[in-house]
Amino acid sequence: MKKVIVVTTGGSIAFKRNAATGAIVPIDGEDMLAQLMNSGIAAEFSEFSSLPGSHITPAQGLELARQIDTLLDDETVSGVVVTHGTDTLEETAYLLDLTISRDKPVIITGAARPPTTPGYDGLSNLASAIHVAAATEVRETGVLVVFAGQIFAAADAQKIYNQSIEAFAAPGSGPIGWIVADRIWLRHRPAQRMHIPCMHLEERVDLITLGQGSDDRLLRHAIADRVAGIVIEAFGSGRVPPWWLPAIQEALAQRIMVVIATRTGNGVLYDEYGYVGAYHDLSRLGVLFAHHLNGPKARIKLMLALGAVRRPEDVRVWFP
Repeated sequence: MKKVIVVTTGGSIAFKRNAATGAIVPIDGEDMLAQLMNSGIAAEFSEFSSLPGSHITPAQGLELARQIDTLLDDETVSGVVVTHGTDTLEETAYLLDLTISRDKPVIITGAARPPTTPGYDGLSNLASAIHVAAATEVRETGVLVVFAGQIFAAADAQKIYNQSIEAFAAPGSGPIGWIVADRIWLRHRPAQRMHIPCMHLEERVDLITLGQGSDDRLLRHAIADRVAGIVIEAFGSGRVPPWWLPAIQEALAQRIMVVIATRTGNGVLYDEYGYVGAYHDLSRLGVLFAHHLNGPKARIKLMLALGAVRRPEDVRVWFP
């Protein structure tokens, strides 16, 4: 019998406490649990928090990573599932992927709709996630997001719909696999995984998204506040308005780490344009580039990297 630990954090996927035993169980999930037992999987539940995704912080995500590491030390545990509110699920998934370096599967899932509405998807997502966590096929693939029968690498998964049960996708790469009738179908395995060993993270990292004609007030406020890092979701493959360059240069001069991501959320940051504010200007100034990452994930990565090193310039190793 394979054992999977389900760590609950809150969100639309709902659980209740059994009055007789005190155990945490999914709402209306008794039949699902019986089916899992018939498939040779025993699910045990542990509560980390009871918070919606919009209330969870990166510091709590790092604490969750430590708890999962402890659970995975148990030789009888085949894998871990984390249930999470969808608002920030992709950020927690990426944080876990960067900080947990284990062979055993760690799966994160949730529900796009609460159990009181038609089309509640929590139980089906949970059952799929538990099956994937128990599967030997996904060992050494890092943290995975399972949603609506699809399996995504944590670095690629993004929430793209508010209400649809197919809330998550991986726009740049697609899913790495699917789960169909309890069978795991893997198309490929995640490439270029990264591990950032850290005991704490730097919370003073701001995220600024560019819009057409944006002035640099928010950037200058961040500099004045002496933040440790700034992530700028720039245009296209790494471009900013020309009037942003002096403030970026000032931030770097004050040893504030500046990371450029793309507001498209996907793609390599590079171009050959010669006009002011294009990639060549940013590269010349010495900013870091978060290839293939959106702003929220680039911020998580920078928070962890700044927490792992003493000198800001050493952060560059994680932003090649």
